Amino acid sequence: MNDRTGVQVDEVLAEVRDRIRRKREAGVYGPEVEAALRLPLPGGRPLFVEELGDPISALREALGEDVEYDPRSRKPFVGPFITLARRFVMGLLRWWLVAVRERQERIDRFTFRAIADLRERPSPGFDERLRRLETQWARFRRDMVAADLRSAHLHARFGGEERAIRAQSERFLDLFRERSRVLDLSSGRGTFLELMREHGIGAYGVDQDDRMIAEARTRGLEVSQGDAAEHLRELGDGTIDGLYARHLAEHVLPGELVEILRQCRRVLAPGSPVVFVTPNPATLSVGAHTFWTDPGHLRPIPAELFRFLLEVEGYRDVQVVTFAAPEGRRLDERAADGAMRENVRLLNEVLFGDPDYAVIGRTPFMTPVAE
Repeated sequence: MNDRTGVQVDEVLAEVRDRIRRKREAGVYGPEVEAALRLPLPGGRPLFVEELGDPISALREALGEDVEYDPRSRKPFVGPFITLARRFVMGLLRWWLVAVRERQERIDRFTFRAIADLRERPSPGFDERLRRLETQWARFRRDMVAADLRSAHLHARFGGEERAIRAQSERFLDLFRERSRVLDLSSGRGTFLELMREHGIGAYGVDQDDRMIAEARTRGLEVSQGDAAEHLRELGDGTIDGLYARHLAEHVLPGELVEILRQCRRVLAPGSPVVFVTPNPATLSVGAHTFWTDPGHLRPIPAELFRFLLEVEGYRDVQVVTFAAPEGRRLDERAADGAMRENVRLLNEVLFGDPDYAVIGRTPFMTPVAE
């Protein structure tokens, strides 16, 4: 047991008892000290006991003992009068002590109740401090991702041409064919949803940006406003049969991404496909430059890590595919021969390689129940 100063009380008591024992054995303590140590309290045990090493049990035993006092006097002649006087005084004291005890019991009950109320009741100003902290935290989250900057403006400048986004999405048509309820998380302008509709695939989208939602609805698409993780938590088990999320994972923290993957596995029917498209940090011009043109991006996700996350969360047939970069700035591979040309090709791959990748998986099929 430690006190507030960190002192080992049990060790100190043990040392005290050991020193006293040694001094007793050495005769340092005379008969007077020995008698004082064994002097009984009124109605109780000796003043010094070895049970101090376990004070709780000793206290329980002490409280259970009856307090007895013999008022009789054995002095000749005046003894009966002293005994009578003692009994009279003890009667008065007993009446007074009962009243004191009842008052103390009431005080103890009130004190206990007050302590319990204080424990359950917030301290003065707690609600205001909590509100201030919540406001500061919400402001920090908004400022961290520039939430007041409309994502529609970012998409117009940095989001890429819709034709290129559509070409990316077309690569996954076969995965979602004959599906009836595919969810597009962070559906944006609705490019993927339009593609699904054109091929007779049932799909709907969820996005947080009201302007994106308005644009998608003008195209006649089914979209709703909301947070991706919250929307998944509201869905029932196995209620959708496919999921597509383009440029969502890099906007959430790692723990939130894991939660999204777990919720996706819960709400997807067995054997349903999942596709997450995200910037490819293995291409240095992406990881060191273009990734950060969107202030809503929190951190890039290496393809190896994303693949691991799907595998460890129970998805099957996990694979990674990359998307070829549009024609742009590259080193001229014709300017060298032999080993130099191979080095230039490697630099082009590292510096100006595929800007996006997709991690693909399926929820596991149900295991047949043995009869």
